[in-house]
Amino acid sequence: MVFKDLAHEQFYEGNVIRAERQHDPYRSALFYLLGLTEDTRRHINDLYDFREDSIRLEGLNNGWQTGTTVRLTRLAFNLYSGYTGEHEEETHSFSPYYLFDNGLMPYFFEGIKLRYPAYAVDIKRDWLPFVPDKDIYDELEQ
Repeated sequence: MVFKDLAHEQFYEGNVIRAERQHDPYRSALFYLLGLTEDTRRHINDLYDFREDSIRLEGLNNGWQTGTTVRLTRLAFNLYSGYTGEHEEETHSFSPYYLFDNGLMPYFFEGIKLRYPAYAVDIKRDWLPFVPDKDIYDELEQ
């Protein structure tokens, strides 16, 4: 697992333990993603109810949310429960086209891998890529 920084790693580990869900892919992905920014870390209680053991949808509309934090919160909520908005016209906001257009995209893929560990395996390549002989390159240059 790749962490953005030490604060991200500590947030993730602390909240997985706090929720008492160390082996739960839903919460692993949720806390991993919500730990990516200082804003979402600081407002974790606006986004997750530890007593009720559930996400807080109203946290998507809080004034502290930015374009980036709302995108990562939407992805986190979607991976947690499949949530795609209250109304049909909101579903576009949960699409990869809208969510992944920011610098956190590599971490978003890590969150997806946490949520779907059975499918997140490295692709084994039993074939070798074609590498032309040097002679072919020489002929093309002439």
